[in-house]
Amino acid sequence: MPFGNWLIRRIKQPFQCCYRKSTANSSAIDVIEKYRKSGNILLVENGHGVRNILVFHKELYRSERGLIYTGYCATNRVPVAFKVVPLTHRDNLIEEYMIMRFLCHENILKVWALDFSVRGHSAVMTMDVARCDLYALINLIDEYVPLLQLDKWMEELISAVNYVHSNDYVHGDLNYKNVLITEGLCIKIADFGSADKRSNFKLTRYDPLFVPPELSCRLSEPIPYGYDPRLIDVWSIGVLMFYALTKQPPFTEVVTKSATDVHGNCPGDTLLYQEDRERCSVHYSIVLSKLMDFNVKRRPQLIHVINQNYFNQPLIQDQLVAEQIFQMFS
Repeated sequence: MPFGNWLIRRIKQPFQCCYRKSTANSSAIDVIEKYRKSGNILLVENGHGVRNILVFHKELYRSERGLIYTGYCATNRVPVAFKVVPLTHRDNLIEEYMIMRFLCHENILKVWALDFSVRGHSAVMTMDVARCDLYALINLIDEYVPLLQLDKWMEELISAVNYVHSNDYVHGDLNYKNVLITEGLCIKIADFGSADKRSNFKLTRYDPLFVPPELSCRLSEPIPYGYDPRLIDVWSIGVLMFYALTKQPPFTEVVTKSATDVHGNCPGDTLLYQEDRERCSVHYSIVLSKLMDFNVKRRPQLIHVINQNYFNQPLIQDQLVAEQIFQMFS
């Protein structure tokens, strides 16, 4: 029996979104006929043989692995998002679904159901819908993001990724499109298609901007022996939060090991200009410089950043000065 079928038959957790009882009196046939002419519906069933109708509204994102749509389930009309992939990527979507079901955190996008088209050409994962991604929001607003909002995003993103790491997973593909913003301006991490256990992790997607300079392995190659792949996520958070602050990427060219000869061992201190520092809290600039340290031995694990309690208990001025001096000369 194929692995995908074996796993589906053993999913014991109930699906909570798509299979609530409809308050309407119309049958499934009536619902299908209602939406048939628009051409935006898909008849699906889950691993238990329960059928449902998915109504698609708008395409949000397209990649080589699939499509993201907004829409709702015809049985309850709750707004959701759909990730649709061809059956050739079915097993990958099953693994992503199981990881996201397991990782329950307020800043990780919640998934509700995994279905398969009745005609057998696609698989669909139903999940919560967000307002937009981080990149779109930053470019939508004319002004810079307020100081308090930056601190909130930094704290939420570090908390969520640290939760992933504490369960021995690595996300591996944190970028502008995979960090979503809700209507309440909260962070939601999405797209765990590249995630895997730390001991098995391989780079399956490669964006030079979000891969730390010490890595030179190719796609799908094992991470160098002794390297902690969680540091990839740590670096990516730094790049994302740099962009949230400055509206610009931290580098204009691909980062390589030779960059350490230009920027020194701690480029995070040199990447932020004085005008950037004036738009964020001292805590924010300190954490950002730690996350983007070119010296991999000094780049901290997120649990250590959390234990410093930067955003919950303000440091007194003498402590802030001491921390900055330490960063300058370490």
